[in-house]
Amino acid sequence: MDKQVRTQRAPLLDERLEAAVAMAVPCRICADIGADHGKLSAAMLCRGLCQHMLVSDISDKALDKSRVLLGNLHLQDQVTFAVADGLDGAKLLKEPLDTCFILGMGGETMAHILTQGKAVLHGAALILSPQTDIPLVRATLVDIGYRLRREEIIPSGKRHYVLMRAEPAAPGERVYTVEELILGPVLVRERPAAWEAYLRREEQYAITAVTAMEKASTNKDPERLAHFRGTLSLVQEALRGFEKE
Repeated sequence: MDKQVRTQRAPLLDERLEAAVAMAVPCRICADIGADHGKLSAAMLCRGLCQHMLVSDISDKALDKSRVLLGNLHLQDQVTFAVADGLDGAKLLKEPLDTCFILGMGGETMAHILTQGKAVLHGAALILSPQTDIPLVRATLVDIGYRLRREEIIPSGKRHYVLMRAEPAAPGERVYTVEELILGPVLVRERPAAWEAYLRREEQYAITAVTAMEKASTNKDPERLAHFRGTLSLVQEALRGFEKE
């Protein structure tokens, strides 16, 4: 099947996955960790953005969806399927990764995957979209020697997703401040229009959390309360910047 036909048959992507693919650059070996339905992998191959995909999921049942989709597109010869935890599937590859997608999972899980699998990255570009604990993911990137090169806010339905591209840090490149870890170093610098709506949502979440913890008569967690108060202060300061524009 030629490339044009495959491209015509490739599945449509939602806004978040389309933005993730747009963050990629042509490469040889790419990984989709937590691939599930395999649509992102199909798009990367059908569009000629990579030559070989590692399609990995911790669930064999979930990976079956990818096997069916990529098989129907006659792409199976360009795929290594792996039922694996995190980045363990990269050990099956004959060449090192160039690009690695990790999307649609909690930030704590993502941070664990990056920490445990850093030895198999070999400087691969990382395209990430954590659902929660985003500051933790940013801090983990610093810990494993990476820095953020792009950050985007992607509206999709009623949600706003944070999408990141990270690459190995330059020699001597500084670490992030607390403000940058919480708000995003690229977002703080570039202040994209979609960021305001995202910050409004984060403001309401932080207000709700602070109010609930302040009203609680038992099981108070001073450290957690201080964290949310600090986050709220930084978010509101960023929002004031939009009000001045």
